[in-house]
Amino acid sequence: MMLQDDYELLLKRTLEVAPDWLISDIQDILKNEGRHTGVSYVISQLHDRYSFSFRHILSAINFSDEWTRVSRERLSFIDNNIEVIVALYNDLKDKIAKNE
Repeated sequence: MMLQDDYELLLKRTLEVAPDWLISDIQDILKNEGRHTGVSYVISQLHDRYSFSFRHILSAINFSDEWTRVSRERLSFIDNNIEVIVALYNDLKDKIAKNE
């Protein structure tokens, strides 16, 4: 059974190797919406960014499936790593608060 200290260490290490796109997207959402934005809103915005959209249509018109593949991979990552997103959200929110 994993102890709380082990879990926190594992989560800290996971944050160190979090994808750059995820960090950038969360920072962008917090910057645009303000630091009082809740984590559920951030997760919703992340999901909206990669759900079916105009980008998919443009990609299909250009006979490219790259955006579809990228968005599918990112949606899967978002859905399977909510704890990481919450931890990144808290970390980035604290950093923004310190800079204000």
